[in-house]
Amino acid sequence: MQTALHTPISHKMLEEKLKMDQLNNHDERKGTAVVNVLSPEAFNKDHIPGSINIPQNDIEQFDKRFKKDKEIVVYCASKECDASTKVAEQLAAKGFTQVRDYEPGMKGWNDAKKNEGS
Repeated sequence: MQTALHTPISHKMLEEKLKMDQLNNHDERKGTAVVNVLSPEAFNKDHIPGSINIPQNDIEQFDKRFKKDKEIVVYCASKECDASTKVAEQLAAKGFTQVRDYEPGMKGWNDAKKNEGS
């Protein structure tokens, strides 16, 4: 059985990082980068506030933007979408040490936000 090389992150933990101003998509090492790995069209349609877009097929951009020890949270559309899991696994294989996969994706984010408003 293969061991996962990345760690999932819960909605609560992701929200805490965003609330504590840990989001930093621009510094190559400090803070947490939150990255949507879907197409630019999907990102423009809907994304987690403050996140950036690096499409799944442009994974070399992670090497150009971030150091290997940068905390990176990747997400895609939903639990049924495996794009973020694939990217997380590829990044871990490339030597990135703090990769987190927000597995619920945009669907989970939007569902949680709707529930907060109920």
